[in-house]
Amino acid sequence: MSKSSNFFGQPIYGQLIKSLDREKIVEISRKHGGEKYVKSFDGYTHLLTSHT
Repeated sequence: MSKSSNFFGQPIYGQLIKSLDREKIVEISRKHGGEKYVKSFDGYTHLLTSHT
């Protein structure tokens, strides 16, 4: 049985990311001191890149 390489619709990870509120995530991160030394890699970007 071969795996299909064709996606119909959007992958689940993409659907999940679209449902996230960037401003709320950054607000929570700031509230807990997560944005203290940030120059360009904010809490939202960190969340998206640390899924592995």
